Amino acid sequence: MVLKVHNTLTREMEEFIPLNGNKVNMYVCGPTVYDHCHLGHARSYVSFDVIRRYLSYKGYDVNYISNITDVDDKVIERARESGEDPLELADRFTQSFIDDMEELGVRVPDTQPRVTEHIPQIIEMIGALVDKGTAYATHRGNVYYDLESSEDMIGILSHQTVEGLLEGSGSRVEIEDDKRYQLDFVLWKSSPEDEPGWESPWGRGRPGWHIECSVMSMGYGSEQLDIHGGGLDLIFPHHEAEILQSESYTGKQPFSRYWLHNGFLTIDKEKMSKSLGNFFTIKEVLKKFPPSTVRFFIVNTHYRNNIDYSEEHLEEAGRAYERISNTVTNIKYAMEYASEEGDDFGLYEDVVEARRSFIESMDEDFNTRDALANIFVFTRKINSILSGKKASKEVLRNVLEFFMEIDQVLGILKESWQLSSGNRNEGLSDEEIEELIKLRDMARNEKDWNRADVIRDELKEKGIIIEDGKDGVRWKYV
Repeated sequence: MVLKVHNTLTREMEEFIPLNGNKVNMYVCGPTVYDHCHLGHARSYVSFDVIRRYLSYKGYDVNYISNITDVDDKVIERARESGEDPLELADRFTQSFIDDMEELGVRVPDTQPRVTEHIPQIIEMIGALVDKGTAYATHRGNVYYDLESSEDMIGILSHQTVEGLLEGSGSRVEIEDDKRYQLDFVLWKSSPEDEPGWESPWGRGRPGWHIECSVMSMGYGSEQLDIHGGGLDLIFPHHEAEILQSESYTGKQPFSRYWLHNGFLTIDKEKMSKSLGNFFTIKEVLKKFPPSTVRFFIVNTHYRNNIDYSEEHLEEAGRAYERISNTVTNIKYAMEYASEEGDDFGLYEDVVEARRSFIESMDEDFNTRDALANIFVFTRKINSILSGKKASKEVLRNVLEFFMEIDQVLGILKESWQLSSGNRNEGLSDEEIEELIKLRDMARNEKDWNRADVIRDELKEKGIIIEDGKDGVRWKYV
């Protein structure tokens, strides 16, 4: 099957063909670390985590790069408000971001470079653009990219006219009176003594927002990327600026072969953002909902579509997630009592078909929504068989391995694979849990119902649920 992706550059579905054989250089714009990240950030990084995982699943050698913007106007302003050193504040919120991503099962990028660690490379690239005549320095110590040098490229990614961009630019474009043209964007900003700054040929200053991504994506990837990703709000001016400055610097086109953009996470149909004040941090949401539910909530929507946030929607996602998680638990439990001689009930063929459907959905621009719908169909059949029939241990193992296989892509069943690890309780080992269950059984046999209930409640407090069935007692984590 052929993988197709929706390319923002062409606004068409295209067959995915890397520039260099099996190697995929993939860059996704990282966060500006001036606060705890909100759920909109989670939406973006979980989505691209799944895309990265699926490319690896397909056999590609993926080099995944995602930066950290640790010096920026927003960082400096927040530090001024709090009285902190800007770089120390950025370090603190960088760690907060890393912790959030770990909670949500987002794999660490192959490289996660920070702006402040790449100032010499940024200055070198800006100098080269000035030498080429596609950038200019002003008397104030600022350096801008000259849009007149690339006038035919304006709007290449946003598919807007110059007039439309000028009308809608608003706060996304720096308004400075030393620019030659309103849409010229800053590469180097002069810094006063009370703000972070570095010496350069144009005076003390710091990088503009756009230049950092070109430097780090090419420095750790290649001069021409296979995939560049980010949120829809980055298309203009950020990603267009990257295209212009990068292609001017290298003389190579395209800067990125495929541009992928995730939809927004909205509240009442309005984009969640800190500037609008309508946001919930990842940490706030994780206090109310487990990471598996939050990740499933995101993955259960196609990455290009918007997701409307509400606690009701997260509760629905939690219930849907549990249907899959419980199926995995049921399979594990059935395997404990299954024999090698049982029937397969057509499950080998069902797994083949489920895998085909999964790949078919994911090959259509990483359609996780459709992929999960097919998985739910498969789980219903599995549960129907488990409820009244004795499948062989080998076929159940085959089914379980399929769930493990697809979860390498979706990353939604982390807790399910930990069910025998003791990681979800307050220090109880599997042996201790089993011993408590035996004591409860003894109490029940002796009709000491109060003691049995005390043991059950003790286990529940530690996040362990026990279920009495016709084949005995089973336990699982909440």
